Amino acid sequence: MIYTQPLSSLRELHGIGERVADRLVEYFGSEDAALKVICEGDIASLSEVNGISHNFALSIARDARSRVEGCSISDFLKTKEALDLYSRLLELIKSFAHTTHARDKLNLFYPVPASRMDLVQERQAFVGEYLELAYALSENSEFLHLLSRVRKLRQVPGNLKIRDRIILCGDQKTLEAAREKFQTFLPVQAAESLSEFVDLARGYSSVIVFDDTYLRFDLPEDIEPEYFQDLSKSEFWQILPEKELAFFAQNLDCIRACLNILSALRSRDFNFFEELPVERLDTLDAGLSKLGEDGKFVEGFDPELDRLVKALKNLNPALTSALNEANQRMNRTLEASSLTLSGQELVKLVSGGIEIKDLLAKELSRIYKGEIEALKEELAEKLSLQKQEKLMLDSLFADEISYPLSADRSKLQRLKQKLSMDLERTRLTRKRELAKTFSTFRQPVERLVREVLDFDLGFSIACFSAKFKLKMPELIPEAGIGFKAGENLFLKARHGKIDPVNYSVGKTCFSPAGLESRVVLLSGVNSGGKTSLLELLAQCVILGYMGFPVPAKELELGHVEEFYYFGKSKGTLDAGAFETTLRQFSVLSEASGKLVLADELESITEPGASARIIAGILEYLSRNEQSFGIFVSHLSELILENTEAEVRVDGIEAEGLDSHLELIVNRNPIYNHVARSTPELIVERLLRKTTGKERDFYTHLKGKFKTNLKADFREK
Repeated sequence: MIYTQPLSSLRELHGIGERVADRLVEYFGSEDAALKVICEGDIASLSEVNGISHNFALSIARDARSRVEGCSISDFLKTKEALDLYSRLLELIKSFAHTTHARDKLNLFYPVPASRMDLVQERQAFVGEYLELAYALSENSEFLHLLSRVRKLRQVPGNLKIRDRIILCGDQKTLEAAREKFQTFLPVQAAESLSEFVDLARGYSSVIVFDDTYLRFDLPEDIEPEYFQDLSKSEFWQILPEKELAFFAQNLDCIRACLNILSALRSRDFNFFEELPVERLDTLDAGLSKLGEDGKFVEGFDPELDRLVKALKNLNPALTSALNEANQRMNRTLEASSLTLSGQELVKLVSGGIEIKDLLAKELSRIYKGEIEALKEELAEKLSLQKQEKLMLDSLFADEISYPLSADRSKLQRLKQKLSMDLERTRLTRKRELAKTFSTFRQPVERLVREVLDFDLGFSIACFSAKFKLKMPELIPEAGIGFKAGENLFLKARHGKIDPVNYSVGKTCFSPAGLESRVVLLSGVNSGGKTSLLELLAQCVILGYMGFPVPAKELELGHVEEFYYFGKSKGTLDAGAFETTLRQFSVLSEASGKLVLADELESITEPGASARIIAGILEYLSRNEQSFGIFVSHLSELILENTEAEVRVDGIEAEGLDSHLELIVNRNPIYNHVARSTPELIVERLLRKTTGKERDFYTHLKGKFKTNLKADFREK
């Protein structure tokens, strides 16, 4: 659903003063950006601003939404009890949301007056897109788990620091530009001389230059800076690939979940996010498979990286093990050796042409060189060393005979440095390759996640509808409401299965012929379901004018501009509260269509007075042909005696007592019928349980319950 931005200033919104406005502008970068976030209802982003709580963010977003839509929540819900019912319904709907985003944005849906039927129909169309999908996927635990993993993308923290890479500049202008662009993330320093350049470069595994000041000189072999010709055109993925990778790494689980959701929806022909065609989707998926959530490459992704990592990790233990084995072999060889002289060697030895020690040294050298060669071959094989790295093994062992065999520590350190530098260069190359790929997906991924979050908004409403088998209502222009197989959602959520109810008030296709009264008194036994029916009617009206499906198999919903709900009073009201209640009814004569649902309003004062007051309210309500109402009351006869209005009395009747003398209740109201009260049935139960004089007493009491309706009502 797309909303315009009719606001020109943050200060137009309730609760936003100079200080809050400044914080919003500072956080989002501009006033227009802040207004965009507010109008989109991004509660999570607003809540991140210092000093703005979740509730305050919701209040700001609701105020903005009411300005966008031209109506507020109080335009339709006119009483505290109506607001309370709406809040309970909203919490029930929110329990089906799979993301924080959907839970937050559901707070921005509220019923609107019938005069804004365009909004109602827009929301019906929005929810309708997801209904078929919800019936297919609302019980699919794997899909729902994927949705629960989606959240607002986290941005790369500002404290990201790369410490093994440096930008060196010999030109002051280049230095200033490089510092402005990159110094937040990695060192940028000036090199005022060649020697300073070399000294600084040797402290880092990677050196980047943007001018060729020192590249004209012969640099030492161990200094290999990377030259980028144009600083202004250099991309972050080239200089700082970690920044791009960090974004994808810290959002890896969310992005993967979104990609799987996208695939699942496309497999069901749900037209969703065409910006990532299959081939691009495969490319992104392949890139993500190389990256771990810690931002490092996963093992097995690149053979060369794995080789260098393994070589560095195993160099010391492999060398120690190989030296031990070589020394043991050499020791065994020496112990088993004997010196055999050729004839010439014997002649030279006798004539003094050669000394015995030279012959011994020659034999020992042969054994030593053999062991050194075997040692180097073993190390090269164990560490998977390449040609140039193998050459460095030659300097690792002395040419002169030494026993026991040992490695030159300084040369060993050079080999480690060589492997480490190769590893970092290879790793940086791979980082750049992957970061370049990811850079083309950054905006599509951000949009994909936003769309999946918005998808969950509609899908969650549809899941709620699927769970309770709700149906879209038919909105009619007349004053009335009628339905078939309605089920109170609060009861159904609590008990699982309840008896469905049929009922109609006003001009609907469900009203019996000749009984299309817009104003109805509902009588019936205690605990017979009158309050539950009233709640059901309220649920249908609230959900219907939210643009959502309603809890009935079929429903016609008439024109309602304002909804008044009055719950049961917990006792006689004091003078102030009584006056406040009466004030709420003073608007009934206004022309706009009103729906009034009142539950035992007579409890606000003594029965005689309350019957006359209710009678007067009904008269005013009936004068307005666009309004209708249902009043639950135990004073039907008394109210009818005090009103001239055309009022229908319906009853939820207890059909009697079962074999255990328990009440049998028909939850469907009987039209044009005053139901027997619970006290009458209790008296009847006592009558049937007793005999003799006691029975005579209960017979006398039962006679007092004879119906005494107005003559004109009896004639109907």
